[in-house]
Parts: sequence; C-alpha cells; structure tokens
Amino acid sequence: MRFLRLFFLLSGILLPSLTQIGFAQQRFSKNLHIISGHTNRELDQNRILVYIDESNELEIEDILKLEQNDYIEANYLTRFDESNTYWMYYRINDSGDEPLSHILRGGTNAKETYYVVINDQISEHKTGYLFPASERSIPQGHDTKIRIDHPPKGEAHVYVRVQNTDGTPIDLKARLEPYQEWYDNKERVNLFQGFFTGLIIVVAMLNFFLFGFTKQKAFLFFALYCLFNLSYFLEEYGILEVWLYPETANLVSFLKFGPILSVAFYCLFAKEFLELYKGFPFWNRTVKTIAYFSFVFFVLVAGFNIISGNYYTSFRIFEGYMAVASFTAIVFLISINLKPNLLVRYFSMGTTLLIITVLVSAIAKSLDHSFDIHIFIQVGLIIELIVFSIGMSHKLKRNLENHEITQKSLIIQLQNNEKLQLNINQDLTELVAARTQLIKKQNKELEEARNEAEKATQAKSEFLSVMSHEIRTPLNAIISLSHIMEMDNENEEMQEYIDALKFSAENLHSLINDVLDYNKIEADKLVLETIEFSVIDLLRNIRDSFKYKAKNQGIELLVEVGEHMPDRVIGDPTRLTQIFNNLIGNAIKFTHEGHVHIKATLLGLKDDIATVTFEVKDTGIGIPREKLETIFEAYEQAGKETTREYGGTGLGLSITQKLLNLMGSKVRIESAEEEGTSLSFDISFMINQAFDMVSLQDQMRDKDLHGKHILVVDDNDMNRLVLKRLLTSWNAQFDEANGGETALKKCGEHQYDLILMDIEMKPLSGFEVAATIREECINNKETTIIAMSGYLTSEFDKEMDKKHFSTLVLKPFEPNELYRQILKYTQ
Repeated sequence: MRFLRLFFLLSGILLPSLTQIGFAQQRFSKNLHIISGHTNRELDQNRILVYIDESNELEIEDILKLEQNDYIEANYLTRFDESNTYWMYYRINDSGDEPLSHILRGGTNAKETYYVVINDQISEHKTGYLFPASERSIPQGHDTKIRIDHPPKGEAHVYVRVQNTDGTPIDLKARLEPYQEWYDNKERVNLFQGFFTGLIIVVAMLNFFLFGFTKQKAFLFFALYCLFNLSYFLEEYGILEVWLYPETANLVSFLKFGPILSVAFYCLFAKEFLELYKGFPFWNRTVKTIAYFSFVFFVLVAGFNIISGNYYTSFRIFEGYMAVASFTAIVFLISINLKPNLLVRYFSMGTTLLIITVLVSAIAKSLDHSFDIHIFIQVGLIIELIVFSIGMSHKLKRNLENHEITQKSLIIQLQNNEKLQLNINQDLTELVAARTQLIKKQNKELEEARNEAEKATQAKSEFLSVMSHEIRTPLNAIISLSHIMEMDNENEEMQEYIDALKFSAENLHSLINDVLDYNKIEADKLVLETIEFSVIDLLRNIRDSFKYKAKNQGIELLVEVGEHMPDRVIGDPTRLTQIFNNLIGNAIKFTHEGHVHIKATLLGLKDDIATVTFEVKDTGIGIPREKLETIFEAYEQAGKETTREYGGTGLGLSITQKLLNLMGSKVRIESAEEEGTSLSFDISFMINQAFDMVSLQDQMRDKDLHGKHILVVDDNDMNRLVLKRLLTSWNAQFDEANGGETALKKCGEHQYDLILMDIEMKPLSGFEVAATIREECINNKETTIIAMSGYLTSEFDKEMDKKHFSTLVLKPFEPNELYRQILKYTQ
C-alpha cells in the first residue's frame, strides 16, 4: 500500500513536468517575431537565439531542455568555428485570423536541419546542397529553404541545426517570403530554364552537324562552349541532381567549376573563328596557351575540391581565375579591334554584352540585390550566342562563296586544260606516228644488219672449220713425221732440228685450238662435260707434259696437293686441263729462273659438293699494275714488247676466264713486276659415295685422335660419308645417325667423347635433339656437342644456346679447322 501511495504521489508531480518539456521555452521573450498577413522580410538577428554545440552530438531532444540563459543572441556572435554545430532558435507568431504559408530561407550554409514545433507537434525539414535531393524539404536548388505553414493566432517554435563541413563560413540568417510569390517565381524560372536548355541544345547540335559537314573546328569548339555553359547552369539550379541522381548528394560537384572549361573552349573558338594566325600571331599563341592552361587548372581545382572537401576555398580560387580571364578578354578585345573586320565586330559585340552582364551581376551581388543574378547572366549568354551564331553564319556564307569562286576557277582552268590537252594529244599523235615510222625503218635496218652479222659469223665459223681441217691435215703429218724422224735419228745435230720442228708444230696446233675454242665460246656453242676423273692424275699428267719445257727453261715445276683431297670428282677434265695448259704455259714462258708452283687445296665440303682452290704461282717477270684489268681481254698482252719478245695471240687468258665463268668461277690475280704472278680460282665439283681422301705427296699421318668415340648426326648421306672418311683418317671411332630419333637412341645406349650435330634436320632439328640430350640422356648430359650448319648464327630463327652447343662449324668446312675444333674439345 505504501508503495502504491508513493507511486501515485510521484506520478502527480512528474506528469505535469513532462508535459512542459520543450514548451517551458514558451516563456522566452527575446526571440519572438510577430507577423500579421503575408510578409517578405528578414528576421531581426537581435531576436534570434543561438546555442553553440561544441560536441556536435546534441539532438533536438537535448536542445528542448535548454534554458534561455543557455543561448546567445545572434548579433553578439562575431567569430564562428566551422567545426562546431550551431543551433538557432526563434519563434514566429501569426497574429492574424487566417492561416499563412511562407518560405523560410536560411543562410548560405551547406546543411540546415529545421525542427518546427506547432501545437506541440514537431516536424523535421532538411535543406542544403550536402543533403541528397530526395531528403530535402524542397528538392530543387542548393540554397537553404523550407516551407512553413502558420495556423491563425498560432505560434511556431523554429529550431535550426546549422552545419558547414565544406569550409564555408557560418551564416546565421532567417528570412520569410510568401509561399505563393516564391512558387510563381519558381515556375517562371523553370520555364526560362527549359527555354534556355532547349535553345542551347539546338545551337550545339546544329554546330556539331556543321562541324561534321565542313570539318571546321570553330563549329566544334562553339558547340562545346555552349554545352559546358548549359551544364553549369543546370547544376547551379539543382536540376541535374533532381533528374539524374536524387539519392546522392553533390555527385558532380566539379560542374560548379564548369566555366573554366567554357573559358578554354571560348579561347579555342576565338582562335578558329577569327583566324588569329593570319592577322594576330601573338594572340593566336596566347589564347591557345590559355585554353590548355584552363584544362589543367580545371582538373587541379576540381581535384582539390573533391580531395579536401573545402568548397569555400575552391570557389574563391575559381572566382579569382574567372576575374583574371575576364580582364584578359577585355585586353584581347581591345587589341583585335585595332585591326577590325566583320568577324571581329561580331565577336567583340557578343563578348562585350556578356562581360557587361557579368559585371552588373557581380555589382548586384556585392550590393545584396534580391533579383536572380544567374538568370541575368543567362540572358547575356543568350545574346552572346545569338551574335556569335550570326557571325558564324556570315563566316560560313563567306567560305561557301569562296568555295564557289574556287570551284568556278577550277572549272575554267579544267576547261582550258582540256583544250590544251586535246592540242597536246593531237601533237603527240602526229609525233608518235612519225616516231613509229622511224622506229620501223630502224628496226628493219637493224634486222638486215643482224642477218648480215649472222651470215658473217656463220661464214667465219665455216671458214675457221675448213681452215682448221685444211691446216690440221698437213700439221698432223708434220707432227707424225717428226716423231718418226726422232725414232730413227741418231745424229745429235739432227735431233736439235727435230725438236725445233716439234716445238713449232705444237705451238701452231695450240694456236689453232685457241682460235677455235674462242670462236665456240663467242657463239655459245661450247658445252661442258660431266664425267668422273681424278684431280691427282690430271695434275700428274699436266706436270709430266710440261716438265721437259720447264727443264729446257731452266726452272723447277712443283705440284702440291693439300690434305683430304677427294681422289675422284665429277666435272670437265678436258676444259680444266685446257685452263691449266694456258696458265702453266704462260707461267713457264715468262719465268727465266726460279720455279712454277701448281697447288690444289680442298676449300670445303658440303653435302655432295667439294670446293677446290687451284693456284698457279711463278717467279717470273710479273705484270704491270695498270695492265691487270685488261689482261683477260681478247688479244691483249702486257705490252707490245711482250708480244714481240715472247709471241702469242693473247687469247689464252681470255679463253681461261670464259671457261671459268662457264664453271661458275673466275680468276683472281696478284702480281708484282720482277717478282712474279699468282693466279687462283675455286671450282666446285660433285663427288660420289665411293671417293677417298688422298694426297699427291703421300704424307705421313700427323693427325691422330687416339680412338676417340664420336657420334655423327646428319640426315644427308654424303655429309656423313665425308665425315666418316675424315674421322677414319684421323684414327677416331665413330657412330652415325641419319636423324634426330636415331641420335637420341644411340645417346641413350652409348657414351661419346664428342657429338657432331647438323642443325637443319627434319623432323627433329639439331636444336631440339641437343636440348633433349641435355635433359634426358644421362650418358651424354655433359658431352661436348659441336653444331654444323650452312647458315651463320645471325640467320637462325633462334639464338644458339651456349648450354647445348660448345661451338659452330660452318659448311662447307675446311678439314683442318674441323680437326682443330675436335681436338680442342676432346683433349
């Protein structure tokens, strides 16, 4: 019972107190504003109470509990801290008998939250650009405002939480504006914005179309100038956020700095529209620089605003830049009007009107006029765009007229050219006809001359054939009788006469052969033979045929055959003998002491081709340097004195050079007067699988690999045969593999001292086989592999891997070089 009595007693005390929470502040007397009827006025700051929430954590429930002495009158506040939350509290009393509706405007703050208490009912209203449009009491617009409805003879308690997180100074203001008046003005503004938007879009699209048609950049920059101005005003009036992103606050805040981009495109438009490069080169460079700088400056300012969130500082920088840009525009207009023309006048008029509206708006803003400044600027912009459009139409008309004049000039020029071309064609036709008749006449004469030359050549060939037959018949008898006389002769004096007779007859026979061979070569009737012969036997026979002549000359005849020369080759031994006869005959003829050295050396082997270098070197009188270029021409000798002293027709070297050309070679000559002459040439012979390596000197074996076990990998049978013969002569054991798979099998079964690997094999290349040996063949992972190829390393599809190959031997290889490489890696 005592508990129940205590409960009822406390309830009787607390319940009246609770009903007075928040309304005990009705006793406040310093914040009352009395209105009667619709009014348009700013509330007196002396009658606005302010509480500073330094904790930024108080809610409306906490504010309702404050006493009057917890507040400060607004006019006493001179310094504000943007990091604190400020609470305004004032009362509005409607003394009339009718309900009233007003727009209650706040200060220039980022966020304001209104708590309105009427008849003990609390309503919450949000406003400010940092709230999403969907959360605001009035969605459109960035200025702070709410709608407040006053009951007759009623009083509204207004609590306003003010927060600025963008660096903007705290602005504690309140202003009443009749709702209907505000609504009518908003409808007029929206109507104007619709007209403005439609006009700008039409102008921009038209200029985009003209740019696509004419490719003139002035239309493109003018269209972009229009669009960026439009985007700025749509953002400024809050239309974009209501249409595009009502649930997100301040999403495209960078558009607030869009006029910087408008400056950039304005400069680029001026550069193209006024064609500054013609009459104003300084301003042409300057406006281009300003345009590019504006792009960079826009990125910097927008980036600073997004990163720091300090819109106030960003906007002050933006205003400073626009002021500098306006001043520069004025200087620019003054400068270009020193050389006025129609386009300059249009441009100056449009820009001047816009600048005037901007300056008037700036002055009005500083004087705190109430009219809509942005609409005034938009009107100036519309006028500017209309003037610019008229100027662009004049420019387009002028360009079209110039284009039409140019077209007419071109048509006239083409007509004149056509007439001239007809005259030229007629002259050319007559000239071609005359030239054709002349060419036909010349061709007929050339045909007759060619027939005469062929007849002469045929007659010469027939004459030489008949004469050679007629001369050879008695000459054969002379040579035969001289041999018979030599067999029966026992008189030494008579032997001298016989030798002289034989020598003269043989010289005459050689001369006839030279003339006939030269004639065959000139007539392209000489055909090379392809038969097998022994180079060793050929050189031995040549040596024997010239040894008596050399002995009589008192000189030594030397023949040297290098190592590893194939014993049998395939070629034309008859013509090769003729070449040596000419070269050795000349060498003996022009050498009085010393020797004549004949040398044959194997240059290299590749597949079934053996390349042999032949050299004939003497210690004779030599050839003058100035005669080295002409010595191989027909009927040429070192000099007239040479002809008189030594005789000869001068056909020998010419025939030799032509024969070597038929064999795919040519003579190399080195000579010094009184020191001797060296003539050398290379000939490639085919070889068969039955050849062997021999040398004329039967030299003692000086190369010994001491039975090293070597694997030869090559898919060419002849290559393997050549290497087999060489390795046998060098006392080495060897296995052979005709492909990559066989090589891998043998490497798995045996261990080798060295592997000779051809690179160009199929289907497995030498690269792939070597890599597999290194990875999988335990016996030969460390075995030296020498690559053999006819290509240089720079011609491979991939680089030579030093981990797989130790070195590369190029084909055709020189046997001594191959031996040195094998010896190097097997010691």
